[in-house]
Amino acid sequence: MKWLPRFLWRRESLGRQGEKFAAKWLRRRRYRILERNVPIGDDEADLVALDPDGRTIVIVEVKTKRDDTIAPELSITQAKQFHLMRLASRLQQTRRYANRPFRFDALAVIWPLDGKPTVRHHVGAFRARW
Repeated sequence: MKWLPRFLWRRESLGRQGEKFAAKWLRRRRYRILERNVPIGDDEADLVALDPDGRTIVIVEVKTKRDDTIAPELSITQAKQFHLMRLASRLQQTRRYANRPFRFDALAVIWPLDGKPTVRHHVGAFRARW
């Protein structure tokens, strides 16, 4: 990673820290983390979890920022939603996830330099178009 500018190292580090924190936060709320950073083709999900209902598969997009000037969850564009929906469609074709209901959640982690992180969990942040 030496070829990346230093400011990108910190951003990646913050993003990874946010994803780890989000996974821990969800586990404390009885979600079971099934997979992290799931790539399928051009698509990637930050977290794939099992809802506490024991049936619903939840694809979680985690957005982490240092401040809340612009809500992090607003950066989940329609293009990103499309990629997450396509990933879900591909997962549903696998034996592990076949015949399971899916949901898309957004988790915003606000992590100031001098404080503890706070979380906003948007259950069912958007719906699949198909």
